[in-house]
Amino acid sequence: MKTRLLSLIVLVNLCLGLSAQEGKFGYLDFNSTLKLMPEYMEAEINLQKIQSDYRTEIERSKREFERQYIEFMLEQDHLSSSIVAKRQKELQLLMDNNTKFRDKVQEELETQRVNMLAPLKQKLLSVISKVCTDKGLDYVIDTGTRTYLFINPDKGVDISNQVYSILGIETNMESVQTENSSSVPGGKPAQK
Repeated sequence: MKTRLLSLIVLVNLCLGLSAQEGKFGYLDFNSTLKLMPEYMEAEINLQKIQSDYRTEIERSKREFERQYIEFMLEQDHLSSSIVAKRQKELQLLMDNNTKFRDKVQEELETQRVNMLAPLKQKLLSVISKVCTDKGLDYVIDTGTRTYLFINPDKGVDISNQVYSILGIETNMESVQTENSSSVPGGKPAQK
């Protein structure tokens, strides 16, 4: 097993070394470029509007809790112990619901952010792919995250089958090749 792992490491390093020596590459900061797109500002404005609506509701809920809490504190001495216990449970439930709502809002905002930015990211990746094809680049590195945004499949070699073989992975190679080809399709950008 150690021999296979060592062989795999040597093979991957050899491939990367050859690619780096022969390949022509480009680079840019993906997120900085994304933020410069006019559509990005529109998405941010829309997201801020949604955040503002949620913030208003959160503040309303907070004020309602505070109002009920103050009322309870003022009346507590004049109430029976069973009513005090009931009101305490109601206040705790209200506080828990407010916390759950804030958490849900955060999740929803993140989901909406991802959904709003997905088409912009895809557009940017398509433009990167076109520029790379026009300039004859083999790959593009995102300087912000140091990941590959584009890999030219005509210049690269899919070594999946050889790696699987060395690792002793037995799988249906046709389905693996189909999955791999969708991650770096001919001239299309790699997914971010």
